[in-house]
Amino acid sequence: MTTQILNNPLENNLGSRLYFLDWIRILAFAFLVFYHSALMFVDWGFHIESGYNSTFLKTIMILSSKWRLDILFLVSGVAISYMITKMPLKSFTWQRVVKLYLPLVFAIVFVVAPQSYYEAIQKGVFEGNFWQFWTSHYFTFAWDKRMNAPFPTYNHMWYVLYLFHYTVLLLPFCAFINSEKGMVILQKIEKWLTKSSRIIWLPLTIYFVIFFAFNNHEVTHTFYDDWYGHAIFLFAVLMGLIFVRMHKVWQSFEDNRYVSLAIGLASYSVLLTLFLLPNEMFPFDTGLVWGIVEILVKWSWIALIIGFARKYLNYTNSALKYCNSIVYPFFILHQTVIIVFGFYVIDWGMSGPFEFLTIVVGTFVICALLYELLIKRVNILRLLFGMSWQRKESIEDGNSAQSFVINNNRLS
Repeated sequence: MTTQILNNPLENNLGSRLYFLDWIRILAFAFLVFYHSALMFVDWGFHIESGYNSTFLKTIMILSSKWRLDILFLVSGVAISYMITKMPLKSFTWQRVVKLYLPLVFAIVFVVAPQSYYEAIQKGVFEGNFWQFWTSHYFTFAWDKRMNAPFPTYNHMWYVLYLFHYTVLLLPFCAFINSEKGMVILQKIEKWLTKSSRIIWLPLTIYFVIFFAFNNHEVTHTFYDDWYGHAIFLFAVLMGLIFVRMHKVWQSFEDNRYVSLAIGLASYSVLLTLFLLPNEMFPFDTGLVWGIVEILVKWSWIALIIGFARKYLNYTNSALKYCNSIVYPFFILHQTVIIVFGFYVIDWGMSGPFEFLTIVVGTFVICALLYELLIKRVNILRLLFGMSWQRKESIEDGNSAQSFVINNNRLS
Protein backbone atom coordinates (compact mmCIF):
# COMPACT_ATOMS: atom_id res chain seq x y z
CA MET A 1 0.00 0.00 0.00
CA THR A 2 -2.70 0.73 1.68
CA THR A 3 -4.21 4.29 2.18
CA GLN A 4 -7.77 3.55 3.30
CA ILE A 5 -8.78 3.18 6.91
CA LEU A 6 -11.36 0.45 7.13
CA ASN A 7 -13.99 0.30 9.80
CA ASN A 8 -14.57 -3.45 9.61
CA PRO A 9 -12.76 -6.62 8.57
CA LEU A 10 -12.99 -7.86 4.99
CA GLU A 11 -15.67 -10.41 5.66
CA ASN A 12 -19.45 -10.88 5.56
CA ASN A 13 -20.67 -10.64 1.93
CA LEU A 14 -17.12 -10.15 0.67
CA GLY A 15 -15.96 -13.47 2.06
CA SER A 16 -13.78 -14.45 4.97
CA ARG A 17 -11.01 -12.25 6.30
CA LEU A 18 -8.19 -11.82 3.77
CA TYR A 19 -5.27 -11.88 6.17
CA PHE A 20 -2.76 -12.48 3.40
CA LEU A 21 -3.58 -9.03 1.98
CA ASP A 22 -2.86 -7.52 5.39
CA TRP A 23 0.56 -9.17 5.33
CA ILE A 24 1.22 -8.00 1.78
CA ARG A 25 0.32 -4.42 2.66
CA ILE A 26 2.40 -4.35 5.82
CA LEU A 27 5.45 -5.96 4.26
CA ALA A 28 5.22 -3.70 1.21
CA PHE A 29 5.13 -0.58 3.35
CA ALA A 30 7.93 -1.88 5.54
CA PHE A 31 9.97 -2.39 2.38
CA LEU A 32 9.56 1.32 1.66
CA VAL A 33 12.05 1.98 4.45
CA PHE A 34 14.64 -0.19 2.71
CA TYR A 35 13.87 1.27 -0.71
CA HIS A 36 13.90 4.93 0.28
CA SER A 37 17.02 4.41 2.39
CA ALA A 38 18.68 2.70 -0.58
CA LEU A 39 17.95 5.74 -2.77
CA MET A 40 20.59 7.58 -0.75
CA PHE A 41 23.18 5.02 -1.88
CA VAL A 42 22.61 5.00 -5.65
CA ASP A 43 23.00 7.69 -8.31
CA TRP A 44 19.35 7.93 -9.30
CA GLY A 45 18.81 11.29 -7.63
CA PHE A 46 17.26 11.61 -4.18
CA HIS A 47 16.68 14.35 -1.65
CA ILE A 48 19.80 13.35 0.30
CA GLU A 49 22.75 11.57 -1.29
CA SER A 50 25.53 9.69 0.48
CA GLY A 51 28.06 9.70 -2.34
CA TYR A 52 27.92 5.91 -2.70
CA ASN A 53 26.60 4.18 -5.81
CA SER A 54 25.72 0.57 -5.02
CA THR A 55 25.14 -1.71 -8.01
CA PHE A 56 23.95 -4.44 -5.62
CA LEU A 57 21.17 -2.22 -4.25
CA LYS A 58 20.20 -1.24 -7.78
CA THR A 59 19.71 -4.87 -8.78
CA ILE A 60 17.16 -5.25 -5.98
CA MET A 61 15.53 -1.89 -6.60
CA ILE A 62 14.96 -2.42 -10.32
CA LEU A 63 12.93 -5.48 -9.39
CA SER A 64 10.85 -4.04 -6.55
CA SER A 65 10.26 -0.67 -8.20
CA LYS A 66 8.24 -2.33 -10.95
CA TRP A 67 5.49 -3.73 -8.72
CA ARG A 68 5.63 -2.40 -5.15
CA LEU A 69 3.26 0.53 -5.72
CA ASP A 70 0.92 -1.33 -8.05
CA ILE A 71 0.32 -4.02 -5.45
CA LEU A 72 -0.43 -1.37 -2.82
CA PHE A 73 -2.95 0.30 -5.10
CA LEU A 74 -4.53 -3.10 -5.74
CA VAL A 75 -4.91 -3.73 -2.02
CA SER A 76 -6.34 -0.21 -1.69
CA GLY A 77 -8.98 -1.14 -4.23
CA VAL A 78 -9.89 -4.14 -2.08
CA ALA A 79 -10.32 -1.85 0.92
CA ILE A 80 -12.45 0.61 -1.03
CA SER A 81 -14.66 -2.18 -2.34
CA TYR A 82 -15.32 -3.38 1.17
CA MET A 83 -16.09 0.06 2.59
CA ILE A 84 -18.64 0.98 -0.06
CA THR A 85 -20.74 -2.00 1.04
CA LYS A 86 -20.85 -0.67 4.61
CA MET A 87 -21.81 2.98 4.16
CA PRO A 88 -23.51 5.32 1.67
CA LEU A 89 -21.16 6.72 -0.96
CA LYS A 90 -21.65 10.24 0.43
CA SER A 91 -20.45 9.12 3.87
CA PHE A 92 -17.65 7.14 2.31
CA THR A 93 -16.45 10.20 0.37
CA TRP A 94 -16.41 12.37 3.49
CA GLN A 95 -14.49 9.67 5.35
CA ARG A 96 -11.86 9.71 2.61
CA VAL A 97 -11.50 13.47 3.02
CA VAL A 98 -10.87 13.06 6.74
CA LYS A 99 -8.67 9.99 6.53
CA LEU A 100 -6.69 10.88 3.42
CA TYR A 101 -6.79 14.58 2.60
CA LEU A 102 -6.45 15.88 6.15
CA PRO A 103 -3.25 13.83 6.79
CA LEU A 104 -2.01 14.83 3.33
CA VAL A 105 -2.33 18.56 4.00
CA PHE A 106 -0.86 18.16 7.48
CA ALA A 107 2.07 16.21 6.07
CA ILE A 108 2.79 18.76 3.34
CA VAL A 109 2.84 21.62 5.85
CA PHE A 110 4.71 19.96 8.71
CA VAL A 111 6.01 16.44 8.09
CA VAL A 112 7.47 16.80 4.60
CA ALA A 113 8.96 20.26 5.22
CA PRO A 114 12.10 18.88 6.97
CA GLN A 115 12.78 16.75 3.89
CA SER A 116 12.94 19.87 1.75
CA TYR A 117 15.01 21.70 4.35
CA TYR A 118 17.74 19.08 4.62
CA GLU A 119 17.80 18.63 0.85
CA ALA A 120 18.19 22.40 0.43
CA ILE A 121 21.00 22.43 2.99
CA GLN A 122 22.93 19.59 1.35
CA LYS A 123 22.51 20.99 -2.16
CA GLY A 124 23.46 24.54 -1.21
CA VAL A 125 20.03 26.01 -1.93
CA PHE A 126 19.53 27.43 1.57
CA GLU A 127 21.57 28.37 4.62
CA GLY A 128 20.03 28.87 8.03
CA ASN A 129 17.94 26.98 10.57
CA PHE A 130 14.72 25.11 9.94
CA TRP A 131 12.47 27.84 11.35
CA GLN A 132 13.97 30.37 8.97
CA PHE A 133 13.50 27.96 6.06
CA TRP A 134 9.91 27.09 7.01
CA THR A 135 8.77 30.69 7.53
CA SER A 136 10.60 32.39 4.65
CA HIS A 137 11.35 29.79 1.99
CA TYR A 138 9.15 26.71 2.12
CA PHE A 139 5.86 28.37 1.12
CA THR A 140 7.23 30.44 -1.76
CA PHE A 141 5.76 28.09 -4.40
CA ALA A 142 9.05 28.19 -6.28
CA TRP A 143 11.23 25.44 -7.72
CA ASP A 144 14.98 25.65 -7.61
CA LYS A 145 16.11 23.15 -10.24
CA ARG A 146 18.76 21.81 -7.89
CA MET A 147 15.90 20.41 -5.81
CA ASN A 148 13.94 17.25 -6.59
CA ALA A 149 10.64 19.02 -5.97
CA PRO A 150 9.21 22.54 -5.59
CA PHE A 151 8.38 24.40 -2.37
CA PRO A 152 6.11 23.22 -0.78
CA THR A 153 5.78 19.61 -1.89
CA TYR A 154 4.18 16.29 -0.99
CA ASN A 155 7.15 13.96 -1.77
CA HIS A 156 6.24 10.41 -0.63
CA MET A 157 2.68 11.48 0.15
CA TRP A 158 1.95 11.45 -3.58
CA TYR A 159 0.51 8.00 -2.97
CA VAL A 160 -2.18 9.43 -0.69
CA LEU A 161 -2.91 12.26 -3.13
CA TYR A 162 -3.33 9.87 -6.04
CA LEU A 163 -5.44 7.40 -4.08
CA PHE A 164 -7.87 10.06 -2.90
CA HIS A 165 -8.51 11.29 -6.42
CA TYR A 166 -8.83 7.77 -7.79
CA THR A 167 -11.41 7.08 -5.11
CA VAL A 168 -13.47 10.11 -6.11
CA LEU A 169 -13.12 9.32 -9.81
CA LEU A 170 -14.31 5.75 -9.28
CA LEU A 171 -17.42 6.60 -7.25
CA PRO A 172 -19.77 5.93 -10.22
CA PHE A 173 -18.08 2.57 -10.78
CA CYS A 174 -18.42 1.83 -7.07
CA ALA A 175 -22.15 2.51 -7.30
CA PHE A 176 -22.37 0.19 -10.32
CA ILE A 177 -20.65 -2.81 -8.72
CA ASN A 178 -22.91 -2.38 -5.70
CA SER A 179 -25.96 -2.65 -7.95
CA GLU A 180 -27.72 -5.92 -8.79
CA LYS A 181 -26.72 -5.62 -12.44
CA GLY A 182 -23.11 -4.99 -11.48
CA MET A 183 -23.02 -8.04 -9.23
CA VAL A 184 -24.40 -10.27 -11.99
CA ILE A 185 -21.76 -9.02 -14.43
CA LEU A 186 -18.98 -9.58 -11.88
CA GLN A 187 -20.18 -13.15 -11.35
CA LYS A 188 -19.91 -13.82 -15.08
CA ILE A 189 -16.44 -12.27 -15.21
CA GLU A 190 -15.38 -14.36 -12.23
CA LYS A 191 -16.54 -17.56 -13.88
CA TRP A 192 -14.50 -16.81 -17.01
CA LEU A 193 -11.45 -15.28 -15.32
CA THR A 194 -10.80 -18.13 -12.89
CA LYS A 195 -10.44 -20.80 -15.56
CA SER A 196 -6.94 -22.11 -16.21
CA SER A 197 -4.32 -19.34 -15.97
CA ARG A 198 -6.47 -16.48 -17.27
CA ILE A 199 -5.89 -14.55 -14.06
CA ILE A 200 -2.28 -14.24 -15.22
CA TRP A 201 -2.76 -13.50 -18.90
CA LEU A 202 -5.73 -11.12 -18.96
CA PRO A 203 -4.32 -8.45 -16.59
CA LEU A 204 -0.95 -8.84 -18.31
CA THR A 205 -2.59 -8.17 -21.67
CA ILE A 206 -4.30 -5.05 -20.31
CA TYR A 207 -0.98 -3.82 -18.92
CA PHE A 208 0.53 -4.21 -22.38
CA VAL A 209 -2.37 -2.30 -23.96
CA ILE A 210 -1.75 0.54 -21.51
CA PHE A 211 1.98 0.41 -22.21
CA PHE A 212 1.61 0.69 -26.00
CA ALA A 213 -1.03 3.42 -25.65
CA PHE A 214 1.62 5.81 -24.28
CA ASN A 215 4.83 7.07 -25.82
CA ASN A 216 6.23 8.25 -22.49
CA HIS A 217 6.42 5.52 -19.85
CA GLU A 218 8.03 7.57 -17.10
CA VAL A 219 6.17 7.66 -13.79
CA THR A 220 6.81 11.19 -12.55
CA HIS A 221 4.62 11.42 -9.40
CA THR A 222 3.65 14.89 -10.67
CA PHE A 223 -0.10 14.72 -10.30
CA TYR A 224 -1.07 16.96 -13.22
CA ASP A 225 1.41 15.38 -15.68
CA ASP A 226 1.70 11.68 -14.86
CA TRP A 227 -0.69 10.11 -17.33
CA TYR A 228 1.06 6.78 -17.72
CA GLY A 229 1.40 6.49 -13.95
CA HIS A 230 -2.29 7.29 -13.51
CA ALA A 231 -3.25 4.65 -16.07
CA ILE A 232 -1.33 1.77 -14.46
CA PHE A 233 -2.17 2.73 -10.88
CA LEU A 234 -5.85 3.28 -11.62
CA PHE A 235 -5.96 -0.13 -13.29
CA ALA A 236 -4.47 -1.67 -10.13
CA VAL A 237 -7.17 -0.02 -7.99
CA LEU A 238 -9.84 -1.29 -10.35
CA MET A 239 -8.51 -4.84 -10.05
CA GLY A 240 -8.70 -4.62 -6.28
CA LEU A 241 -12.25 -3.25 -6.44
CA ILE A 242 -13.55 -6.19 -8.43
CA PHE A 243 -11.27 -9.04 -7.33
CA VAL A 244 -12.54 -8.86 -3.75
CA ARG A 245 -16.05 -9.46 -5.13
CA MET A 246 -14.79 -12.64 -6.81
CA HIS A 247 -13.88 -15.15 -4.13
CA LYS A 248 -12.48 -17.70 -6.58
CA VAL A 249 -9.93 -15.22 -7.93
CA TRP A 250 -7.68 -15.57 -4.88
CA GLN A 251 -7.66 -19.34 -5.26
CA SER A 252 -6.75 -18.88 -8.91
CA PHE A 253 -3.77 -16.74 -7.91
CA GLU A 254 -2.70 -19.50 -5.53
CA ASP A 255 -3.17 -22.25 -8.12
CA ASN A 256 -1.08 -20.34 -10.66
CA ARG A 257 1.66 -19.19 -8.30
CA TYR A 258 4.35 -21.34 -9.91
CA VAL A 259 3.41 -20.07 -13.38
CA SER A 260 3.79 -16.54 -12.03
CA LEU A 261 7.08 -17.49 -10.39
CA ALA A 262 8.50 -18.89 -13.62
CA ILE A 263 7.53 -15.76 -15.57
CA GLY A 264 8.77 -13.55 -12.76
CA LEU A 265 12.21 -15.15 -12.49
CA ALA A 266 12.69 -15.31 -16.25
CA SER A 267 11.68 -11.69 -16.84
CA TYR A 268 13.78 -10.45 -13.93
CA SER A 269 16.78 -12.33 -15.34
CA VAL A 270 16.31 -10.53 -18.65
CA LEU A 271 15.96 -7.20 -16.84
CA LEU A 272 19.18 -7.82 -14.92
CA THR A 273 20.99 -8.72 -18.13
CA LEU A 274 19.84 -5.51 -19.80
CA PHE A 275 20.83 -3.52 -16.74
CA LEU A 276 24.28 -5.00 -16.14
CA LEU A 277 25.54 -5.20 -19.73
CA PRO A 278 26.28 -2.16 -21.92
CA ASN A 279 23.70 -1.26 -24.57
CA GLU A 280 26.28 -1.70 -27.33
CA MET A 281 26.22 -5.47 -26.78
CA PHE A 282 22.58 -5.77 -27.90
CA PRO A 283 21.56 -5.67 -31.57
CA PHE A 284 18.14 -4.16 -30.77
CA ASP A 285 16.47 -1.18 -29.12
CA THR A 286 17.05 -1.93 -25.44
CA GLY A 287 14.67 0.85 -24.41
CA LEU A 288 11.63 -0.83 -25.94
CA VAL A 289 12.65 -4.29 -24.73
CA TRP A 290 13.24 -2.90 -21.24
CA GLY A 291 9.72 -1.45 -21.15
CA ILE A 292 8.14 -4.70 -22.30
CA VAL A 293 10.09 -6.77 -19.79
CA GLU A 294 9.16 -4.28 -17.05
CA ILE A 295 5.49 -5.11 -17.67
CA LEU A 296 6.21 -8.84 -17.42
CA VAL A 297 8.08 -8.26 -14.15
CA LYS A 298 5.33 -6.03 -12.81
CA TRP A 299 2.37 -8.35 -13.15
CA SER A 300 4.15 -11.68 -12.66
CA TRP A 301 5.57 -10.51 -9.34
CA ILE A 302 2.26 -9.07 -8.19
CA ALA A 303 0.58 -12.37 -9.07
CA LEU A 304 3.21 -14.57 -7.45
CA ILE A 305 3.22 -12.46 -4.27
CA ILE A 306 -0.56 -12.74 -4.00
CA GLY A 307 -0.47 -16.45 -4.79
CA PHE A 308 2.25 -17.39 -2.32
CA ALA A 309 0.87 -15.04 0.34
CA ARG A 310 -2.55 -16.67 0.13
CA LYS A 311 -0.92 -20.08 0.45
CA TYR A 312 1.38 -19.32 3.38
CA LEU A 313 0.30 -16.04 5.02
CA ASN A 314 -3.46 -16.34 5.32
CA TYR A 315 -3.49 -16.18 9.12
CA THR A 316 -3.43 -13.60 11.88
CA ASN A 317 -1.46 -13.09 15.07
CA SER A 318 -0.63 -10.31 17.51
CA ALA A 319 2.15 -8.97 15.29
CA LEU A 320 -0.24 -8.53 12.37
CA LYS A 321 -2.79 -6.78 14.56
CA TYR A 322 -0.21 -4.39 15.94
CA CYS A 323 1.29 -3.62 12.54
CA ASN A 324 -2.18 -2.97 11.14
CA SER A 325 -2.65 -0.29 13.76
CA ILE A 326 0.60 1.56 13.07
CA VAL A 327 1.07 1.24 9.31
CA TYR A 328 -0.51 4.59 8.29
CA PRO A 329 1.34 6.87 10.74
CA PHE A 330 4.49 4.86 10.05
CA PHE A 331 4.10 5.53 6.34
CA ILE A 332 3.58 9.27 6.90
CA LEU A 333 6.69 9.50 9.07
CA HIS A 334 9.17 7.15 7.43
CA GLN A 335 10.70 9.23 4.64
CA THR A 336 11.16 12.29 6.83
CA VAL A 337 12.92 10.16 9.43
CA ILE A 338 15.11 8.58 6.75
CA ILE A 339 16.20 11.96 5.38
CA VAL A 340 16.72 13.76 8.68
CA PHE A 341 18.48 10.83 10.35
CA GLY A 342 20.37 9.93 7.19
CA PHE A 343 21.64 13.49 6.77
CA TYR A 344 23.71 13.06 9.93
CA VAL A 345 24.55 9.35 9.56
CA ILE A 346 26.31 9.80 6.20
CA ASP A 347 28.77 12.16 7.93
CA TRP A 348 29.76 9.63 10.59
CA GLY A 349 32.51 8.19 8.38
CA MET A 350 31.24 4.60 8.32
CA SER A 351 31.33 2.32 5.31
CA GLY A 352 28.38 2.40 2.91
CA PRO A 353 26.80 -0.88 4.08
CA PHE A 354 26.99 0.17 7.75
CA GLU A 355 25.53 3.59 6.97
CA PHE A 356 22.67 1.97 5.06
CA LEU A 357 21.88 -0.55 7.81
CA THR A 358 22.11 2.15 10.49
CA ILE A 359 19.60 4.32 8.63
CA VAL A 360 17.21 1.41 8.06
CA VAL A 361 17.25 0.18 11.66
CA GLY A 362 17.22 3.70 13.05
CA THR A 363 14.20 4.62 10.95
CA PHE A 364 12.16 1.68 12.25
CA VAL A 365 13.13 2.49 15.84
CA ILE A 366 12.48 6.23 15.60
CA CYS A 367 9.12 5.78 13.86
CA ALA A 368 8.04 3.22 16.46
CA LEU A 369 9.04 5.53 19.31
CA LEU A 370 7.25 8.52 17.79
CA TYR A 371 4.13 6.43 17.42
CA GLU A 372 4.20 4.81 20.84
CA LEU A 373 5.29 7.84 22.89
CA LEU A 374 3.51 10.64 21.08
CA ILE A 375 1.14 10.04 18.17
CA LYS A 376 -1.13 7.37 19.62
CA ARG A 377 -1.43 9.25 22.95
CA VAL A 378 -2.54 12.64 21.59
CA ASN A 379 -5.94 12.67 19.93
CA ILE A 380 -5.30 15.61 17.62
CA LEU A 381 -2.18 13.84 16.36
CA ARG A 382 -4.14 10.65 15.93
CA LEU A 383 -6.51 12.45 13.57
CA LEU A 384 -3.71 14.18 11.69
CA PHE A 385 -1.96 10.85 11.18
CA GLY A 386 -5.12 9.18 9.88
CA MET A 387 -6.12 7.36 13.04
CA SER A 388 -9.40 7.39 14.96
CA TRP A 389 -10.16 9.54 17.98
CA GLN A 390 -9.74 7.58 21.20
CA ARG A 391 -11.37 8.07 24.56
CA LYS A 392 -8.89 9.12 27.22
CA GLU A 393 -9.22 5.95 29.22
CA SER A 394 -8.51 3.84 26.14
CA ILE A 395 -5.38 5.79 25.29
CA GLU A 396 -4.06 5.44 28.82
CA ASP A 397 -4.63 1.70 28.73
CA GLY A 398 -1.28 0.01 28.21
CA ASN A 399 -2.94 -2.47 25.91
CA SER A 400 -4.84 0.10 23.89
CA ALA A 401 -3.08 -0.87 20.66
CA GLN A 402 -4.66 -4.28 21.03
CA SER A 403 -8.11 -2.85 21.84
CA PHE A 404 -8.47 -0.88 18.60
CA VAL A 405 -10.80 -1.96 15.90
CA ILE A 406 -7.60 -2.60 13.98
CA ASN A 407 -8.76 -1.52 10.57
CA ASN A 408 -9.54 2.00 11.74
CA ASN A 409 -5.83 2.75 11.34
CA ARG A 410 -5.19 0.77 8.22
CA LEU A 411 -3.29 2.22 5.31
CA SER A 412 -5.07 0.72 2.33
